[in-house]
Amino acid sequence: MADNRKIPFRLTSRISGFDRALSEDISSVFIEQRKAFMPSDNVLGYTHGTKWHARSAETKDDNEVNEMQTHSMQVEIPFQEIIDNELDVLARYRDELVSGMMQELMSVMYQTISESANKTGNVVGSKGGVFKAEQFVEMLEKIEFGVGRDGKVSFPEIHAGPELAEKMTREISAQGPEFEKRIQEITEKKTKAALEKENERKSKFPNHDDD
Repeated sequence: MADNRKIPFRLTSRISGFDRALSEDISSVFIEQRKAFMPSDNVLGYTHGTKWHARSAETKDDNEVNEMQTHSMQVEIPFQEIIDNELDVLARYRDELVSGMMQELMSVMYQTISESANKTGNVVGSKGGVFKAEQFVEMLEKIEFGVGRDGKVSFPEIHAGPELAEKMTREISAQGPEFEKRIQEITEKKTKAALEKENERKSKFPNHDDD
């Protein structure tokens, strides 16, 4: 009598290769989504130890210690779907896992930015959740523009929830030409300062390659 039972993981010799391929697929999708918030050039790998010393440019604290944080999430695959050989479960598993990883990343990123801003006093307050155009000016004044590898000035981004973003857009749009002129003047001043700082940095490396 023939045995028609479905046996999962029949080819045990190929399990490690399958795991590796799935991990690579998850990693590539995650990296692609992360690019929307964090350029790959700003990402470093760290594979030894759990702590490291970091010197803050603002506080000049050489004794500041950063420690690895563990993050976890859970994704479930019903065993019956495996028995039934439903291959689309793999894509669903990958997407749910990447989505959870992105949520963890964004949560940590915003928490780190908030702690750093509070530590340096680089904060603009808003009472009662009311946003005013002058607060936008204050935010812009507190920000230091950067210069990318291409030599172009990178302008700041605003991350806000849908409700706050709508309030900010409406408030700023309601201002007149004088307000727009102020914003332009501040932007030009910040751009000039960023380029001067970058040129000063480059001057310390006389053999640097501008290309």
